[in-house]
Amino acid sequence: MWVNHHNMFNFIRKVDTRFMFLNGFLLLTVTLNPFTTSLVADHLLDSNAATAAGVYSGVFVFLSLVWNLLWRYASGGHRLVSSVVPEAVLQKATRDFNIGTLLYVVAFALAFVSGIASIIAILLLAVFWAVTAPSRSAEKKGDAALVS
Repeated sequence: MWVNHHNMFNFIRKVDTRFMFLNGFLLLTVTLNPFTTSLVADHLLDSNAATAAGVYSGVFVFLSLVWNLLWRYASGGHRLVSSVVPEAVLQKATRDFNIGTLLYVVAFALAFVSGIASIIAILLLAVFWAVTAPSRSAEKKGDAALVS
């Protein structure tokens, strides 16, 4: 999450009050992860595994929705992103964030079938974010205005 948050801020060149509140809400949502992770750890192998996985993946769905809201606000019409960022780069980031949201919804649905399957889906999503983050970062590094 922190790598993608940092990469997102490499695109952003200005902020406004609405953006700061949205970003604060995103960071508040991120702080829920240690608690839901602890919940899953405590109940992964007992009869409450599906419920714990549902709460865990549900928080990720919510986090993903907030992330998308923040990103769409910042990137829409190049509102807060650098004007030199190509539209194709913004669209790729938006597509990645949309795919992430969809996959978190799948992980949430899986929690009602198997808590373990839901947790595995969340772990696979972590790999997805690890793989896509460097590619977004590399796309913009060629532009000196974005590296500063």
